[in-house]
Amino acid sequence: MTALDTLSPLDLFKVMRSTLEEIEMRIKPDINKVPISRSEMESELSAVKAELSRVKAELETYKAVKVQQYVTNSAYGKLKEIGDELFATQNETNVWRNTELKSINELKPDPAGKVGEEFTKEICRICNIKNESTGDTNSKDGTYDQKIKDMKVEIKTARLGGNKYQHETLKKEGCDYWLFVDCHPNGGCITILPRFDLTKKHPITGTTPSLRKGTTDVYKWDFTENHHNKFVANGAAILFDKETKISDLGDFIRSKIL
Repeated sequence: MTALDTLSPLDLFKVMRSTLEEIEMRIKPDINKVPISRSEMESELSAVKAELSRVKAELETYKAVKVQQYVTNSAYGKLKEIGDELFATQNETNVWRNTELKSINELKPDPAGKVGEEFTKEICRICNIKNESTGDTNSKDGTYDQKIKDMKVEIKTARLGGNKYQHETLKKEGCDYWLFVDCHPNGGCITILPRFDLTKKHPITGTTPSLRKGTTDVYKWDFTENHHNKFVANGAAILFDKETKISDLGDFIRSKIL
């Protein structure tokens, strides 16, 4: 065992940095040294640079080995190893991985819920559609997120997961329209529905929202791609992707909220 073998990864890094700094100092010109020819200077400089590259490569390799040993032989390292393996397994079926919209899937529930609100607000702003946002405050005249063309609109955001889109906390009263923004890795779907009796089957999907356990007026309603297709066929939804213009979404919102 060498002295380096006893160093922690942090101390090893300090030794590496110090060694590299010493070598780099050799590259700097010495103003007190007797002048040498240009060719001699270039030759010496090349030799020092080559030595620097060799030592840097060796130290990086040694560091990688040491860090791996540290990871493998410690409780922290074993926890990291288990976490990495499970994360890799989880990601094998993650349709969002390596996509341009993966950040949306990584959001926690509260900020994820704002995606649809902010998206709708931007569409209205760009398309000059009257929009008043309640922000994070509770409305005194109902349960809704925005007033669009003076109509109370409750906005629900969902992300594709397990081949469905889960919409939470729908209430029977308090809004004029529900606007659903469903996101998937290649785009999404906006569905706009006038308020209806949540205890009944919706005429387009044939499905009934579920009353949340322990509540009397809080419902959950899941959509699938099949539901989206039915909504689109009945003019209640619009699909969007990379090629969709904001104006197309604006025209849809303007036509559905009356």
